[in-house]
Amino acid sequence: MSKLVFRYFFDFMNGQERWLNRMDEYGLRLRRCGKITYIFDKCQPNQYEYKIEFVGHKTYSQAKEYRRYLENMGFRTFTKNINLNFSFGKVKWRPYAAGWGRIAASPGGFNKELLILEKKRDGKPFELHTDLADKVDIYKRVMRVYTWAALMILLSGVMTFMPNISSLSDGVLLAVRIILLTGGGLILIPLVKYFRLVQCFKEEGKIYE
Repeated sequence: MSKLVFRYFFDFMNGQERWLNRMDEYGLRLRRCGKITYIFDKCQPNQYEYKIEFVGHKTYSQAKEYRRYLENMGFRTFTKNINLNFSFGKVKWRPYAAGWGRIAASPGGFNKELLILEKKRDGKPFELHTDLADKVDIYKRVMRVYTWAALMILLSGVMTFMPNISSLSDGVLLAVRIILLTGGGLILIPLVKYFRLVQCFKEEGKIYE
């Protein structure tokens, strides 16, 4: 028996990871995922574990090779979108990435910024990155995503106050500003969270020096 769930995560990394592991505790194993959909199959509770890997900074070929490497290690993988990019038709600009990784097309890295990894529970820690410097680097990349998204929302909000910028009525403009303010707040929450995580890892690194 399958279960379809509609869900979107502003905290696309740790928040989504916790939720997937909680679903497994209820006896639901991920079978497939879409932009805002997840399909689960019934299973024995606490059989599987999930991790989220951010690969939005990589080029399509680099992300594909990394996924193949993880699958060769025995992980089951799924690609997932974050919906925090800026689109021009079927091309997306990813300002938080490096080099050609800034451009994603369909087919390609379009809506494949995340990898969901699944492994069977074996009593061993599910850790892909144990080095503190690696963790700091990963969360800094995630912070860049939220920072750029926050800046785009701020710029959009400022534009609504510019005279003659649009023919929208005052009521519609107010609604747009409320939506932008709400979206900005939802993005700032994980941004602050990951900033604190980076600071904690840095402090922890000093302790071990």
